[in-house]
Amino acid sequence: MTAARWAQQELLERYPRANLRIYAVWFNMYPGDARSKWPATLLTDSRVAHYWDEQRAVGQLYLLHLPAMLPRRAEATLAPAADAMWDTFFLYAPDHRWETPVPLPISWGYPIMVTREQLLHDVDALVKPR
Repeated sequence: MTAARWAQQELLERYPRANLRIYAVWFNMYPGDARSKWPATLLTDSRVAHYWDEQRAVGQLYLLHLPAMLPRRAEATLAPAADAMWDTFFLYAPDHRWETPVPLPISWGYPIMVTREQLLHDVDALVKPR
């Protein structure tokens, strides 16, 4: 939840008019995680879409295809430590469309709070006029 607060304050509030979208995919990773326990005060910006993935399907799909994305990882990225990618950012250009099996991001990092500087740098590069 620390990463969600950071994204709200450091990304969304920093660029209130930017064409940013956050797709927050939530699932159980720790005992006590549950859809019913989502804090309503996290990621409240209208540019955020929340999804619940009970089966961890999205996280498992990204983990399965991680080798293709390795060259695009943030420098501080740690090795995944679970059966699904979680607490991870995947950054895409505004015109990017879903590709099967997973789209290759501009950059990605795990965990978010360790790789947040790279995310902020890459978002800055995307939203600032050239």
